[in-house]
Amino acid sequence: MNQSELHELLTSLKNNHTIREEPKKLYYLKQIIRRELGPFRSNQPSPPMNSLVPYPAIKKNIVFYSFLHNAEKPYINEHEYKRLEISWRSLRKFNKNIEVRFTLGGDMPQTSKEMWQNLCESYGIKFFPFCSSFSPDLPNAWCIHRWYNLGLWAEEDLNVLYMDADTYVNGDIELLFNIYSRDPLYGREELGFRHDPNSGISGEDPRFFLDLVDASILAQGGKVEVQKYCLGVVLLNHSVHKLFTPELLKDYTELLHGIHKFEIFYSIPNYRSMDEFAFWIILSRLGLRTSLFGDQDVSHTFLEKKHETHFNPIVLHYTTKDEDKFADWAPEFSGLLRTD
Repeated sequence: MNQSELHELLTSLKNNHTIREEPKKLYYLKQIIRRELGPFRSNQPSPPMNSLVPYPAIKKNIVFYSFLHNAEKPYINEHEYKRLEISWRSLRKFNKNIEVRFTLGGDMPQTSKEMWQNLCESYGIKFFPFCSSFSPDLPNAWCIHRWYNLGLWAEEDLNVLYMDADTYVNGDIELLFNIYSRDPLYGREELGFRHDPNSGISGEDPRFFLDLVDASILAQGGKVEVQKYCLGVVLLNHSVHKLFTPELLKDYTELLHGIHKFEIFYSIPNYRSMDEFAFWIILSRLGLRTSLFGDQDVSHTFLEKKHETHFNPIVLHYTTKDEDKFADWAPEFSGLLRTD
Protein backbone atom coordinates (compact mmCIF):
# COMPACT_ATOMS: atom_id res chain seq x y z
CA MET A 1 0.00 0.00 0.00
CA ASN A 2 0.98 3.61 -0.39
CA GLN A 3 0.68 5.90 2.61
CA SER A 4 -2.71 7.36 1.72
CA GLU A 5 -4.17 3.87 1.17
CA LEU A 6 -2.90 2.74 4.54
CA HIS A 7 -4.29 5.84 6.22
CA GLU A 8 -7.66 5.25 4.55
CA LEU A 9 -7.68 1.68 5.82
CA LEU A 10 -6.85 2.79 9.39
CA THR A 11 -9.56 5.45 9.28
CA SER A 12 -12.16 2.98 8.02
CA LEU A 13 -11.19 0.60 10.82
CA LYS A 14 -11.68 3.38 13.36
CA ASN A 15 -15.05 4.43 11.94
CA ASN A 16 -16.45 0.90 11.55
CA HIS A 17 -18.03 0.37 14.96
CA THR A 18 -19.41 -3.07 14.03
CA ILE A 19 -16.07 -4.59 13.05
CA ARG A 20 -15.82 -6.58 16.31
CA GLU A 21 -18.96 -8.43 15.27
CA GLU A 22 -17.16 -9.68 12.15
CA PRO A 23 -14.22 -11.69 13.53
CA LYS A 24 -13.13 -13.02 10.14
CA LYS A 25 -12.98 -9.53 8.65
CA LEU A 26 -11.17 -8.15 11.71
CA TYR A 27 -8.63 -10.96 11.53
CA TYR A 28 -8.09 -10.23 7.83
CA LEU A 29 -7.59 -6.49 8.46
CA LYS A 30 -5.09 -7.18 11.23
CA GLN A 31 -3.09 -9.40 8.89
CA ILE A 32 -3.04 -6.68 6.21
CA ILE A 33 -1.81 -4.02 8.64
CA ARG A 34 0.84 -6.27 10.16
CA ARG A 35 2.04 -7.25 6.70
CA GLU A 36 2.51 -3.56 5.85
CA LEU A 37 4.57 -3.10 9.02
CA GLY A 38 7.05 -5.83 8.02
CA PRO A 39 9.42 -3.73 5.88
CA PHE A 40 8.81 -0.66 8.05
CA ARG A 41 10.15 -2.51 11.08
CA SER A 42 13.07 -4.09 9.23
CA ASN A 43 14.32 -0.96 7.44
CA GLN A 44 17.64 0.19 8.83
CA PRO A 45 17.66 3.73 10.21
CA SER A 46 20.54 5.99 9.37
CA PRO A 47 23.67 4.63 11.09
CA PRO A 48 25.20 6.57 14.00
CA MET A 49 27.31 8.63 11.62
CA ASN A 50 24.30 9.58 9.50
CA SER A 51 24.51 12.11 6.72
CA LEU A 52 21.68 14.34 7.94
CA VAL A 53 24.01 16.42 10.08
CA PRO A 54 27.81 16.40 9.80
CA TYR A 55 28.91 15.14 13.20
CA PRO A 56 31.35 17.66 14.66
CA ALA A 57 34.38 16.30 16.47
CA ILE A 58 33.98 18.68 19.41
CA LYS A 59 30.60 19.38 21.00
CA LYS A 60 29.53 21.15 24.17
CA ASN A 61 27.20 19.35 26.59
CA ILE A 62 24.29 21.48 27.78
CA VAL A 63 21.12 20.87 29.80
CA PHE A 64 18.02 22.66 28.55
CA TYR A 65 14.70 23.62 30.18
CA SER A 66 11.85 25.65 28.70
CA PHE A 67 8.67 27.22 30.11
CA LEU A 68 5.75 29.17 28.64
CA HIS A 69 4.25 31.55 31.21
CA ASN A 70 0.46 31.24 31.48
CA ALA A 71 -1.04 34.66 32.14
CA GLU A 72 -4.52 33.21 32.76
CA LYS A 73 -3.49 30.55 35.26
CA PRO A 74 -1.00 31.96 37.80
CA TYR A 75 -1.07 28.77 39.88
CA ILE A 76 0.58 26.91 36.96
CA ASN A 77 3.44 29.40 36.97
CA GLU A 78 3.84 29.11 40.74
CA HIS A 79 3.92 25.33 40.56
CA GLU A 80 6.43 25.28 37.71
CA TYR A 81 8.67 27.57 39.75
CA LYS A 82 8.61 25.04 42.62
CA ARG A 83 9.40 22.17 40.25
CA LEU A 84 12.29 23.95 38.58
CA GLU A 85 13.78 25.03 41.89
CA ILE A 86 13.86 21.37 42.98
CA SER A 87 15.30 20.23 39.65
CA TRP A 88 18.01 22.88 39.52
CA ARG A 89 18.94 22.53 43.18
CA SER A 90 19.35 18.76 42.81
CA LEU A 91 21.30 19.12 39.54
CA ARG A 92 23.75 21.60 41.06
CA LYS A 93 24.22 19.40 44.11
CA PHE A 94 26.13 16.90 41.95
CA ASN A 95 27.45 19.12 39.15
CA LYS A 96 28.18 22.81 39.58
CA ASN A 97 29.87 23.39 36.21
CA ILE A 98 27.79 22.00 33.34
CA GLU A 99 26.06 24.71 31.31
CA VAL A 100 22.29 24.85 31.90
CA ARG A 101 20.01 26.98 29.70
CA PHE A 102 16.46 28.09 30.41
CA THR A 103 14.08 29.68 27.90
CA LEU A 104 11.09 31.66 29.16
CA GLY A 105 8.22 32.97 27.06
CA GLY A 106 4.72 34.41 27.35
CA ASP A 107 3.24 37.70 28.50
CA MET A 108 4.11 38.47 32.11
CA PRO A 109 4.75 41.47 34.37
CA GLN A 110 8.33 42.57 34.85
CA THR A 111 8.23 41.34 38.45
CA SER A 112 7.55 37.78 37.27
CA LYS A 113 10.38 37.93 34.76
CA GLU A 114 12.74 39.20 37.44
CA MET A 115 11.64 36.38 39.76
CA TRP A 116 12.68 33.82 37.14
CA GLN A 117 15.92 35.64 36.40
CA ASN A 118 16.79 35.67 40.11
CA LEU A 119 16.15 31.93 40.35
CA CYS A 120 18.42 31.39 37.35
CA GLU A 121 21.17 33.45 38.97
CA SER A 122 20.85 31.45 42.20
CA TYR A 123 21.77 28.23 40.40
CA GLY A 124 24.03 29.52 37.62
CA ILE A 125 21.44 29.01 34.85
CA LYS A 126 21.68 30.94 31.57
CA PHE A 127 18.45 32.81 30.80
CA PHE A 128 17.05 33.18 27.24
CA PRO A 129 13.83 34.63 25.80
CA PHE A 130 11.82 32.38 23.45
CA CYS A 131 12.90 32.00 19.84
CA SER A 132 11.09 34.46 17.55
CA SER A 133 9.76 31.60 15.37
CA PHE A 134 7.47 30.38 18.16
CA SER A 135 3.86 31.51 18.42
CA PRO A 136 1.57 30.82 21.40
CA ASP A 137 -1.25 30.25 18.89
CA LEU A 138 0.30 26.98 17.76
CA PRO A 139 -1.52 23.77 18.70
CA ASN A 140 -0.19 22.26 21.93
CA ALA A 141 1.86 25.41 22.41
CA TRP A 142 2.14 24.63 26.13
CA CYS A 143 4.71 21.94 25.32
CA ILE A 144 6.11 22.26 21.78
CA HIS A 145 8.03 25.48 22.47
CA ARG A 146 11.04 23.37 23.50
CA TRP A 147 11.64 22.34 19.87
CA TYR A 148 11.22 25.86 18.51
CA ASN A 149 13.68 27.21 21.07
CA LEU A 150 16.41 24.89 19.83
CA GLY A 151 16.65 27.35 16.95
CA LEU A 152 18.35 29.79 19.33
CA TRP A 153 21.49 27.66 19.09
CA ALA A 154 21.35 26.52 15.48
CA GLU A 155 24.93 27.63 14.89
CA GLU A 156 26.42 25.79 17.88
CA ASP A 157 27.77 22.24 18.00
CA LEU A 158 26.00 20.72 20.99
CA ASN A 159 24.80 17.64 22.80
CA VAL A 160 21.50 18.80 24.32
CA LEU A 161 19.78 17.10 27.26
CA TYR A 162 16.25 18.47 27.42
CA MET A 163 14.43 18.01 30.73
CA ASP A 164 10.94 18.92 31.90
CA ALA A 165 10.57 20.73 35.20
CA ASP A 166 9.15 17.63 36.93
CA THR A 167 12.58 16.03 37.23
CA TYR A 168 14.84 15.32 40.18
CA VAL A 169 18.57 14.79 39.65
CA ASN A 170 20.16 12.12 41.83
CA GLY A 171 23.70 11.99 40.43
CA ASP A 172 26.19 13.76 38.19
CA ILE A 173 24.19 14.71 35.09
CA GLU A 174 27.36 14.49 33.01
CA LEU A 175 27.12 10.70 33.32
CA LEU A 176 24.20 10.64 30.88
CA PHE A 177 26.34 12.32 28.23
CA ASN A 178 29.19 9.90 28.91
CA ILE A 179 27.14 6.69 28.90
CA TYR A 180 24.74 7.57 26.06
CA SER A 181 27.02 9.01 23.41
CA ARG A 182 26.71 6.63 20.43
CA ASP A 183 23.35 7.45 18.86
CA PRO A 184 21.61 10.70 17.89
CA LEU A 185 18.68 10.34 20.31
CA TYR A 186 17.99 8.74 23.67
CA GLY A 187 14.91 8.77 25.85
CA ARG A 188 12.49 6.59 27.82
CA GLU A 189 9.44 5.09 26.16
CA GLU A 190 6.09 6.58 27.06
CA LEU A 191 4.03 4.69 29.64
CA GLY A 192 2.22 1.72 28.18
CA PHE A 193 4.39 1.21 25.10
CA ARG A 194 6.48 -1.85 24.27
CA HIS A 195 9.62 -1.04 26.21
CA ASP A 196 7.97 0.56 29.24
CA PRO A 197 8.33 -1.63 32.36
CA ASN A 198 5.64 0.22 34.35
CA SER A 199 2.33 -0.04 32.51
CA GLY A 200 0.66 -2.70 30.41
CA ILE A 201 -2.05 -2.35 27.79
CA SER A 202 -5.26 -4.36 27.91
CA GLY A 203 -7.79 -5.57 25.37
CA GLU A 204 -8.50 -8.60 23.24
CA ASP A 205 -5.35 -7.98 21.19
CA PRO A 206 -3.11 -5.47 22.98
CA ARG A 207 -0.27 -6.01 20.50
CA PHE A 208 -2.54 -4.78 17.73
CA PHE A 209 -3.20 -1.48 19.54
CA LEU A 210 0.58 -0.95 19.55
CA ASP A 211 0.76 -2.02 15.90
CA LEU A 212 -1.78 0.67 15.06
CA VAL A 213 0.55 3.36 16.40
CA ASP A 214 3.35 2.12 14.13
CA ALA A 215 0.93 1.86 11.21
CA SER A 216 -0.26 5.43 11.73
CA ILE A 217 3.38 6.65 11.77
CA LEU A 218 4.00 4.75 8.53
CA ALA A 219 0.83 6.21 7.00
CA GLN A 220 2.16 9.75 7.68
CA GLY A 221 5.40 9.23 5.80
CA GLY A 222 7.44 7.35 8.38
CA LYS A 223 10.45 5.48 7.00
CA VAL A 224 11.74 3.46 9.96
CA GLU A 225 10.43 2.27 13.29
CA VAL A 226 11.34 4.58 16.16
CA GLN A 227 11.07 4.50 19.94
CA LYS A 228 7.86 6.01 21.28
CA TYR A 229 9.53 8.55 23.52
CA CYS A 230 8.12 10.33 26.50
CA LEU A 231 9.54 13.79 25.89
CA GLY A 232 10.20 14.66 29.53
CA VAL A 233 13.89 13.66 29.37
CA VAL A 234 15.44 13.48 25.89
CA LEU A 235 19.10 13.58 24.87
CA LEU A 236 19.90 14.98 21.41
CA ASN A 237 23.50 14.15 20.53
CA HIS A 238 25.84 15.17 17.71
CA SER A 239 24.15 18.50 16.99
CA VAL A 240 20.94 16.88 15.72
CA HIS A 241 19.16 19.86 17.29
CA LYS A 242 20.15 21.63 14.05
CA LEU A 243 17.58 19.50 12.24
CA PHE A 244 14.80 21.49 13.94
CA THR A 245 14.70 24.01 11.12
CA PRO A 246 11.71 26.28 10.41
CA GLU A 247 10.76 23.92 7.57
CA LEU A 248 10.74 20.85 9.80
CA LEU A 249 8.82 22.68 12.54
CA LYS A 250 6.25 23.73 9.93
CA ASP A 251 5.71 20.03 9.14
CA TYR A 252 5.48 19.30 12.87
CA THR A 253 2.83 21.99 13.35
CA GLU A 254 0.85 20.74 10.33
CA LEU A 255 0.76 17.28 11.87
CA LEU A 256 -0.70 18.72 15.08
CA HIS A 257 -3.31 20.67 13.11
CA GLY A 258 -4.23 17.46 11.27
CA ILE A 259 -4.70 15.55 14.53
CA HIS A 260 -6.80 18.38 16.00
CA LYS A 261 -9.06 18.33 12.93
CA PHE A 262 -9.35 14.50 12.98
CA GLU A 263 -7.77 14.36 9.52
CA ILE A 264 -4.87 12.20 10.72
CA PHE A 265 -5.49 8.76 12.17
CA TYR A 266 -4.67 8.86 15.88
CA SER A 267 -5.22 5.71 17.93
CA ILE A 268 -3.90 6.83 21.35
CA PRO A 269 -6.67 7.47 23.92
CA ASN A 270 -4.76 10.33 25.56
CA TYR A 271 -4.86 13.45 23.40
CA ARG A 272 -2.26 15.11 25.60
CA SER A 273 0.24 12.81 23.84
CA MET A 274 -0.41 14.19 20.37
CA ASP A 275 2.74 16.33 20.40
CA GLU A 276 4.72 13.16 21.18
CA PHE A 277 2.99 11.27 18.38
CA ALA A 278 3.84 14.06 15.91
CA PHE A 279 7.43 14.01 17.19
CA TRP A 280 7.68 10.25 16.56
CA ILE A 281 6.49 10.79 12.99
CA ILE A 282 9.14 13.47 12.43
CA LEU A 283 11.89 11.19 13.77
CA SER A 284 10.70 8.36 11.53
CA ARG A 285 10.56 10.59 8.46
CA LEU A 286 14.14 11.68 9.14
CA GLY A 287 15.23 8.05 9.50
CA LEU A 288 17.07 8.83 12.72
CA ARG A 289 18.41 6.08 14.93
CA THR A 290 16.58 6.21 18.27
CA SER A 291 17.78 4.44 21.39
CA LEU A 292 16.66 4.06 25.00
CA PHE A 293 18.13 5.21 28.29
CA GLY A 294 18.79 2.35 30.66
CA ASP A 295 16.02 1.92 33.20
CA GLN A 296 18.58 2.16 35.98
CA ASP A 297 19.75 5.59 34.85
CA VAL A 298 16.57 7.47 33.94
CA SER A 299 13.55 6.58 36.04
CA HIS A 300 10.14 7.34 34.55
CA THR A 301 7.31 8.04 36.99
CA PHE A 302 7.42 7.58 40.76
CA LEU A 303 8.30 5.07 41.99
CA GLU A 304 9.57 2.45 39.54
CA LYS A 305 9.69 -0.93 41.22
CA LYS A 306 13.43 -1.47 40.74
CA HIS A 307 14.13 1.62 42.85
CA GLU A 308 11.92 0.70 45.79
CA THR A 309 14.88 -0.96 47.55
CA HIS A 310 17.80 1.00 46.04
CA PHE A 311 16.93 4.46 44.78
CA ASN A 312 19.85 5.28 42.51
CA PRO A 313 18.77 6.71 39.13
CA ILE A 314 20.71 9.63 37.68
CA VAL A 315 17.45 11.38 36.77
CA LEU A 316 13.97 10.78 38.12
CA HIS A 317 11.15 12.04 35.90
CA TYR A 318 8.43 11.80 38.53
CA THR A 319 5.65 12.97 36.12
CA THR A 320 2.48 14.90 36.94
CA LYS A 321 0.57 11.62 37.27
CA ASP A 322 2.61 10.55 40.30
CA GLU A 323 3.74 13.91 41.59
CA ASP A 324 1.79 13.64 44.86
CA LYS A 325 3.56 10.36 45.66
CA PHE A 326 6.90 12.06 45.06
CA ALA A 327 5.83 15.06 47.17
CA ASP A 328 5.01 12.68 50.04
CA TRP A 329 8.37 10.95 49.76
CA ALA A 330 10.37 13.55 51.73
CA PRO A 331 9.61 16.87 53.49
CA GLU A 332 11.74 18.84 51.02
CA PHE A 333 9.27 17.98 48.21
CA SER A 334 6.05 18.55 50.19
CA GLY A 335 5.51 21.94 48.56
CA LEU A 336 4.53 20.12 45.38
CA LEU A 337 1.35 18.73 46.96
CA ARG A 338 -1.68 20.21 45.18
CA THR A 339 -3.89 20.30 48.28
CA ASP A 340 -5.04 23.06 50.59
